[in-house]
Amino acid sequence: SAVAQNSSKLLIERTYSEKLSYNCLVTLPDEYLTDKERKWPMVLFLHGGGTPKNLAGTIAPLTQLPAIIIAPICPPSAKGSRYTNWNWKMLGEVVREMSSKYRVDPEMRSVIGFSMGGSGAWELPSFERGLFTKSVVIAGVCHPWSLRQYQKTQVWVFIGKKDYMRKEQQETVTSAKRFGVDVVESTWEDADHGGVFRNAMKYQPMLNWLVTKEDIRSAGEISN
Repeated sequence: SAVAQNSSKLLIERTYSEKLSYNCLVTLPDEYLTDKERKWPMVLFLHGGGTPKNLAGTIAPLTQLPAIIIAPICPPSAKGSRYTNWNWKMLGEVVREMSSKYRVDPEMRSVIGFSMGGSGAWELPSFERGLFTKSVVIAGVCHPWSLRQYQKTQVWVFIGKKDYMRKEQQETVTSAKRFGVDVVESTWEDADHGGVFRNAMKYQPMLNWLVTKEDIRSAGEISN
């Protein structure tokens, strides 16, 4: 019996354009203005979902470090809160612009993020070749596909045992190890989603690690 030849090709086109603006809170170390020669580590902080109410207070532990701290604010999506997310291309532009504007050590750029920002801290180094040497992921997940061609970025992941997304976070770490990512996982027994962030931001070995060339495995282990 004859088969109906009923297929056709259809092209559908739309042009979507969205202007992105990131307001950034920039904190310089005390000696930045007096020591005109020194290049400094740079730490990019990515907040979690929603608009942060007290960004300066949130990043206070980071601003005690001898580093240039960049904390952008993620603009809400016009399509609604479900679509609000960090744009890795835009973040790459932020880091490049800040690196040309300030005396940044290109071998000492790191990213740290919580929840939505933790997912950004996972994904950003995979898209931005050679931009970051270190990443700290706090309660973050990402699609394993992003981890296939990961850069030479050491990743320190913090997970709370009582976090409702714990399983998904641990699965991301498992995928990362499978793809050869240099990753270490640290877990807090009694921490939920917000608790793991509060704990991590007070964890001095991790904060020190962000601004030294220390290897991730000698930076210290969590004691519960």
